[in-house]
Amino acid sequence: MARPTPERLLVLLLHAHLPDCRRPGLSRSLEETWFFQALTESYLPLIRLLDRLRDDGIPVRLTLSLSPTLLDQLRDPNLALRWKTWLSDAQKIALHDAETGPASLRPIATWHAAMLSEIDRFREERCLGDPLEALLEHVSQGRIELATTCATHAFLPAHQGDSVVAKTQIRAGLASFRQHTGRCPEFFWLPECGYYPGLEEMLARAGIRGFGLESHGITQARPAPAGGARTALRCPNGVMAFGRDTEASRLVWSAEHGYPGHPDYREFHRDRIHEVPREALRALIGTADPRLPSGLKYWRITGPTDQKDLYNPENAVTRAHQHAADFVEKLFPENTRRANVPSTPEICFLPFDAELFGHWWFEGPVWLESLFRYLAENPRITPVTASEAIRRCSAAPSGLPAPSSWGAGGDYSHWINRDTDWLYPQLHDAELRFRDLLNRLNTEAAPPNSGSARAARRPSPNTLRQRTLLQAGRTLLLLQASDWPFMITSGTLPDLAATHLNSLFSSFERLCDDLENNTVCPDFLEACERADSSPAGLTLDCFDYHH
Repeated sequence: MARPTPERLLVLLLHAHLPDCRRPGLSRSLEETWFFQALTESYLPLIRLLDRLRDDGIPVRLTLSLSPTLLDQLRDPNLALRWKTWLSDAQKIALHDAETGPASLRPIATWHAAMLSEIDRFREERCLGDPLEALLEHVSQGRIELATTCATHAFLPAHQGDSVVAKTQIRAGLASFRQHTGRCPEFFWLPECGYYPGLEEMLARAGIRGFGLESHGITQARPAPAGGARTALRCPNGVMAFGRDTEASRLVWSAEHGYPGHPDYREFHRDRIHEVPREALRALIGTADPRLPSGLKYWRITGPTDQKDLYNPENAVTRAHQHAADFVEKLFPENTRRANVPSTPEICFLPFDAELFGHWWFEGPVWLESLFRYLAENPRITPVTASEAIRRCSAAPSGLPAPSSWGAGGDYSHWINRDTDWLYPQLHDAELRFRDLLNRLNTEAAPPNSGSARAARRPSPNTLRQRTLLQAGRTLLLLQASDWPFMITSGTLPDLAATHLNSLFSSFERLCDDLENNTVCPDFLEACERADSSPAGLTLDCFDYHH
């Protein structure tokens, strides 16, 4: 008798995250520009492709993880106005090139100007300035499922000696997510796929039913499932873990071994703004310094040469369709069926940074839309959301995942290393100082004869001391973000990361000093609250270490 063929499930997850980019007092900042680029090239194109697939009746099952810091920025009205200005500046440069620039650049500059105008119109008319509402519309229609992550995207293995950090980051992240979306997610994105044994217990207590790992988190589990990384793993407490499919993922994210490096695609690393004469730039947008990215990239990858050919949008779109068809064919090859595990679905779990699609790989949204169109014609593969996969894998084997991350080497070294070893002792000391202050103020607020700080009922969360304590806690969470050690290790603007960390440490110490000395300064507190307001929904209860 022939063995039953297991289901073939595709779990596609896009994780959208950016660190808090708001820098009050600066007219322009690089961090803010990252946010505007992600909106223009990734988040709005995602909404547009979902709209088109809906209109054409193409089924979509997609999981989208939104970090609390990103949610805060998506809902910031001041950032929305500044994004509009940034779009307008980019259009001015493109129109200038289209009309008076070098003759060779005029056609592609005209195309960029039209593209930006279309995005701006979509932002205004479809999104009404609020992209999150447009995404929630697709959620309510069952096209996408939302997940979230830690409050400030902390790399949890860096704090595994102190479970309070992980508990607080998870609890505060879920509180912020609920405030912005009104939803309680079933799936949780561990930042950088950073896992250590015990995290599954904290997730379960927070109501989470599943999370993602790097592939060896599954293949090196105890015991390892017979089906390898394409088998869901049920942790001892029942929470489900999915392992990233390394080979399939590489086709999508790797410029060296995958699709994004094809010569027809738009060159990411060459921005027109660096070549516009200083006086022309000052006349167009009012400033020439610093030359922050405009998103105007007129050239294609071409090959391993500094002599880049001009970008041809039609050729690039055709190539993206071809690559989507190729990917579907390679996703579940007939000659690589799993052996001996017919009772559980074969799962291809594919998590990606959402910003890959459009920002890093400009044609990524075209590829993604084409992928769903091809999947709609392929009965062998069933796209599902993460929560659907959890339900379909009720018979998954049990085991304890292995420590892992999706960083280089698959371990923790991209965040914990010689270049970042100065950071974690300071974070630990800051955590202990904040914990002591919290316990002290709780004791002060406890009713007479309560017998315990746990019995405290904070009488007024808006008093200066309570606000100062909450802001110190928020600053501590921001210090724990994985973005800064990543930037330091990768060499991507390490000075910017270190400068921002030192600024946060300085604010934290001043807030704590003011509390200890009973010298709270309203002006300083308000300045900190304006500068560092993420994550939203944060309360002192999120730091209840007796929870």
